[in-house]
Amino acid sequence: MNPKSSILAMSIAALAACSHSDPLETTLAQSAIQHQTPLTDQAVIADTVGRSAVGATALAWANPSTGSAGVIEQIDPSNDGPDGCRGFMTSRQSLDGITRFNGVACPSGDSWKLSGQ
Repeated sequence: MNPKSSILAMSIAALAACSHSDPLETTLAQSAIQHQTPLTDQAVIADTVGRSAVGATALAWANPSTGSAGVIEQIDPSNDGPDGCRGFMTSRQSLDGITRFNGVACPSGDSWKLSGQ
């Protein structure tokens, strides 16, 4: 038997040994996925604004749940809302295109939320 035939025979044997006709057990993975709540873009933006310092510029954010991403251009103290709120300007790139908007993020317990949510 030549070396090429030998390698081919071993490859076919290995592939046959790897085939499995029973369904895979995925209940553990499915239950873990079902219990995770996808993040909204607003939640990711609010969290980025809350973790950053007032005056910060050019902060990138990305949401793996939606595929959206953007850049927070500036964070300022806000006069809209209770003390501790921060105004910001951001871009958002998604499947719908690129948008820019201004917003206000305020502390809410252990997290941050956009004003009006």
